[in-house]
Amino acid sequence: MRILLVSTYEMGHQPLGLAAPAAALRAAGRDVECLDLAVASPTPGSLESAELVAVSVPMHTAGRLGVAFARRLRKLNPRATIAFYGLYAAPLYDELVGSSIADAVIGGEYEPGLVALADRLSSATASAKPLPGVGPLPRFGRQRFLVPDRTGLPGLDHYARLDTGDELRLAGYVEASRGCAHTCAHCPITPVYGGRLRLVQPEVVLADIEQLVDFGAEHITFGDPDFFNAVPHSFAIAAETHRRHPHLTFDVTIKVEHLIEHSPLLAKLRKLGCLFLTSAFESTDDLVLAALEKGHTGGDLDRVVADSSRHGIVIRPTWVAFTPWTTLRSFVDLLEFVEGNGLVSNVQPVQYGLRLLLPPGSPLVATINEQGRLGAFEPERLSFSWTNPDPRVDALQAEIAAIVESAASTDDGAGRPSPVVAFARVKRAALAALTGRDSEVAVDVQHRAHVPGLTEAWFC
Repeated sequence: MRILLVSTYEMGHQPLGLAAPAAALRAAGRDVECLDLAVASPTPGSLESAELVAVSVPMHTAGRLGVAFARRLRKLNPRATIAFYGLYAAPLYDELVGSSIADAVIGGEYEPGLVALADRLSSATASAKPLPGVGPLPRFGRQRFLVPDRTGLPGLDHYARLDTGDELRLAGYVEASRGCAHTCAHCPITPVYGGRLRLVQPEVVLADIEQLVDFGAEHITFGDPDFFNAVPHSFAIAAETHRRHPHLTFDVTIKVEHLIEHSPLLAKLRKLGCLFLTSAFESTDDLVLAALEKGHTGGDLDRVVADSSRHGIVIRPTWVAFTPWTTLRSFVDLLEFVEGNGLVSNVQPVQYGLRLLLPPGSPLVATINEQGRLGAFEPERLSFSWTNPDPRVDALQAEIAAIVESAASTDDGAGRPSPVVAFARVKRAALAALTGRDSEVAVDVQHRAHVPGLTEAWFC
């Protein structure tokens, strides 16, 4: 049996969502080819000859692109079995299997399910017995992970790099854990993992980092939903990585709650090579934060910014800028927080236009429906629509989405998109919507002209 693993988009990094299942399938003796459509085209005949095509959907954008790919593939190779796997697979079961876009979905800890599906398809004996993890119910059995097999993937030079301001460095991507111990209402992990956490064995993560360093990586992104979900586990990996590669830098994602709880650890994290961290601030409005069940308040954000600055770690906040509870005033407050704390260069402009996603399974669907703000499910967007009680807010979101898209082509003189230029345009639009008066705006002098980060803009 010939298996094709496909990634459509994994946020600008060499796809672990291909390398991890490739290792499991090859260990089971399967013939596997990996295709990252974000940076490569199919080899002649690869789509037509594949018997099982498994599409990785670790995030919303990948899901939308994956659906478009599967529809084309169905016409090109109607004999192929099409499966979707990863975080978004199980929640989209009805849309994918019910619409015949896919034949199977595999959610949760997907490697065993992929192997089992491949075994069944290659067997001469047909069986209707359900396969654990294949279908609408994800599988969460603990497993011994294998070192991801990155054979056949495009080199790191095809993906996002670390931009230090002075140079661009090759970057690799690993995960020390899956799932999350928290259940934020808007997070796509919540309806799938439901507070479950699965740790990848340290020796596996370290071996993966070793091969990435051999490929030329000088920086590592730990893609765990929260690096502080399992502090002893994560720190042991970071410490050993630093011992082996003292000059290797890395970045992590950490929840605001954990940054406050473990504030003393930030200095240690910096000494181990952490160059910057991403944290889901989401909003400065306590009403919005409560609706999203974030576990922090707007006041907590000031403390987190101060703590990270004191310990020498750059913090890069992410936001869900527009929600059914966002007001024009609260959006301007968000901008004032960013500007007042010198974070304009820390926030990727795309963040200002982000609108709350409501994929199937989101606990917020029922809440927003009860509030009378829920619209229809939109298959092309793989999300329910919603409206804000104030139509000016929805109009502002559309305007800002256009602004940040346009600003991406305005550079800072060094060939990079200018966050200050984008911020000024966003601020002007927001103040005009709030006050009804359109006029030129100034942006406070920022502490940093350039903030270290990856060259791929963050969005899900």
